[in-house]
Amino acid sequence: MAPGGSFTTVSGRTETIASLRGHKALLWFVATWCPSCQAGTHAMAGQAARLRAAGVRVVEVEDYADLGQPGLAMTNFARQLAGAAYHDPGWTFGTASQALTRAYNPQDYLDVYFLLDSSSRAAYIGSASASTISQLLAHAGRLT
Repeated sequence: MAPGGSFTTVSGRTETIASLRGHKALLWFVATWCPSCQAGTHAMAGQAARLRAAGVRVVEVEDYADLGQPGLAMTNFARQLAGAAYHDPGWTFGTASQALTRAYNPQDYLDVYFLLDSSSRAAYIGSASASTISQLLAHAGRLT
């Protein structure tokens, strides 16, 4: 079972990982100053329709405190790099709580994601999303 925790959306709402239960979800941790994360957001946004067709809700969160480095605010990062996906109802942008970042990313890896099945189990873990989109979509298509 995937660890719990909370994040704050760019609109200011606090949401929890528990709210993803019953849905396939891509929980994706980025640092806004990270070039791989920036490229991944841009590339993944181009796949928003395919992710939606696979029934995957995307939750892209900035690691807590941007892993201690200066970067864009998540709102600006998302607006600049995600294009139309910024307004996609199946895509949520936010900032992870410290506990959520520690639960999923204790080693402070850059551009790491967790594909969760509808039971909130981590079915696939990957990184460098711009390079692994094909594998991610293949796994997403097999989830229930």
